[in-house]
Amino acid sequence: MRLLLLVLAAALLIAPAASAQTTDYTKTEGLSQPRYETVRDVLRVPAYDGRELYLEVTRPKAAGRFPVILEASPYHGTLADRDGTRILPEPRDADGRSLGLTRYFAPRGYAVVMMDLRGTGRSQGCLDHLGLRDARDLKQIVEWSASQRWSNARVGMTGHSYVGSTPSVAAAQNPRGLKTIVPSAGLASMYDHQFQAGVPYFLQWAGPIEAYEQIAIERKLPPGLADPFGLSHPGDDFGNSMEETGCGLPNSAAVAGEDQLSGRYSAWHEARDWDAGATDARIPVFLVHGVNDNAARVSAMDWFTRRDGRAGDKLWLGQWDHGSGCCPTRRGIQWTAVLHAWFDRHLAQRAVDTGPPVELFLGDGTFAEARGGARTEVATLPEWTRGSEFMTLRPGADGSLSGGEAGTGSVSFAGDPGGHTDPHSTGAAEFTTAPFTEDVVLAGRPEIDLAASVTAPRVHLIATLYDEREDGDRRRITQWALNPELRDGIANRRLVVPGQRYDMHPPGFAMAHHVRPGHRLVMRVTTSDPDKVPLFAVDPEVTVFTGNDATAIHLPVVGAPVLSPDTVPLEAGGAPPAGPAQPAIEGSVTPAAPGAGVRQGALTSDYLEFESQEGADNARLSAVATPAAPADIDLYLQRQNADGTWSADLATGGSASTETETLEFGRLAPGRYRLEAHNWAGPPGTAVALKLAFYDSSGHVG
Repeated sequence: MRLLLLVLAAALLIAPAASAQTTDYTKTEGLSQPRYETVRDVLRVPAYDGRELYLEVTRPKAAGRFPVILEASPYHGTLADRDGTRILPEPRDADGRSLGLTRYFAPRGYAVVMMDLRGTGRSQGCLDHLGLRDARDLKQIVEWSASQRWSNARVGMTGHSYVGSTPSVAAAQNPRGLKTIVPSAGLASMYDHQFQAGVPYFLQWAGPIEAYEQIAIERKLPPGLADPFGLSHPGDDFGNSMEETGCGLPNSAAVAGEDQLSGRYSAWHEARDWDAGATDARIPVFLVHGVNDNAARVSAMDWFTRRDGRAGDKLWLGQWDHGSGCCPTRRGIQWTAVLHAWFDRHLAQRAVDTGPPVELFLGDGTFAEARGGARTEVATLPEWTRGSEFMTLRPGADGSLSGGEAGTGSVSFAGDPGGHTDPHSTGAAEFTTAPFTEDVVLAGRPEIDLAASVTAPRVHLIATLYDEREDGDRRRITQWALNPELRDGIANRRLVVPGQRYDMHPPGFAMAHHVRPGHRLVMRVTTSDPDKVPLFAVDPEVTVFTGNDATAIHLPVVGAPVLSPDTVPLEAGGAPPAGPAQPAIEGSVTPAAPGAGVRQGALTSDYLEFESQEGADNARLSAVATPAAPADIDLYLQRQNADGTWSADLATGGSASTETETLEFGRLAPGRYRLEAHNWAGPPGTAVALKLAFYDSSGHVG
């Protein structure tokens, strides 16, 4: 610790530069304007093997050739509509309905193509999990879109989550006519969806094994059929090609066998790895991701990092979680405006400004507040590269973490699965810095040299770095993980000799964080964490070795960063109300039974209804749920429509914590809302205390 601050100040030039002005994309000049009536065509295009791919095309009802926006999704007709409201929830019409890609871009002179991936929606074939068949289909539909009489031969792709993965898969095929992609919270390799160097991600590990096939099957069920869980199915493709129901099961990750337990990179993963092709794609890429994404982890953007700041690329990287039900990803109308500018420039070839190459959206506060979209400032960079100045910190056997020399020694602990519910309730080796006296902005992909031994044949080693505030609150800012069996590469499984020291290099999450004066950095090495499935995570003794040739972390530091206050509007419309936010609301609900993700009112979910008051400056909502007994509670926010029905989810809060759950949302328009508390996993009849706090535009609580 004694040399940390000296090393920082002398070697890394970390003081923030003078404040600049954050780009307000709603003020972008020269954007295309709505002037066309539109028409929608329903088409079935034969794929290379004769199976029909279902498309809906919304385009101007006029002669001419128009740029094309393509969304390719497995969710159409089940979890999402065919208007693109999931990727573009703002703006909304007078009834509060999202315009989506179709109703926003088509009147502005775009043809919007909505594609159902094979084996999903209304497309024939078998679910392929972004394999070779999907890749071939994507290449075909991009080139088909570029060749139509209504197309100007310039195609762009976008989407969020799985739909944010299809653009990078398509780009890896180098199709004619694809001019740009805008992937949000996506990936280019299915391995990154399931594992961090052999350590399985919570929930997402099981997705390619069974969850996606469930969605593909549900489209074939009779409309309105009530299943044993009480779900009502839309029956979007009932009666069509019924012999293909469930035919994607042989393509699932279950066929990888034991590799799904060890996390070894298997032939199944190799057939769904498009990282290299996406990295090499010679088109401009605008990538959007959150460092705290709890569904598509930020390590999935490594293919973009390997582009090494390619001219023409753009990155939005924030503190957010996955943001489902919100906006990619927590930027509201700013997202709509920047996407509009990007497509106008690269598809419509209009001379418009698309902003800085890299914008890092930083937020002070707790981990839950950061994931929910709390914002403080924006850091802009000229490029996002692999090369940065690195700050090296070494742990000491005394629990220190410093930039000086570390004495040779070790720290041992008993590994256990307790961290799955609480990262601080498990055995760990913990190391802490002295308080920082200067501001430090960390941005890039951190590295770790982990010298350790284990006594179990298979275990997970997880090193988490926290920013600890003066009040003791800890916020995760990056995490490294590895199954030691894969220490020589994720495709090479080697047995672990109990007690033998191994020098390993687990991959870490990309980071973007501002460490404030008075804060400390804390590194905890554990065998379990809420982010990971605790398989094989019991070990009687894990030893972390210290010393100059042992464990060290290398953190990317931004020299003289350009920072600006993040005060741009995130909602459409005029100036917000001048009054304060409304007072907090407290209540209690009691879901009757656990549902493991199956949401059923009056059974697995219960609701707290409330009013957002007219004239209140409710710029942000923060909701906290506290169960009476340990339970995994998920939260969902909905608004009441004019006809009394309820909207789709506006925001979600869904961590693995069994102690509290938090949901964050931006400005609440006046009206009636409800907060849904879903008992994902917990005792039946668990009471859940809810507290809703409202913040005004200045950040003051009501």
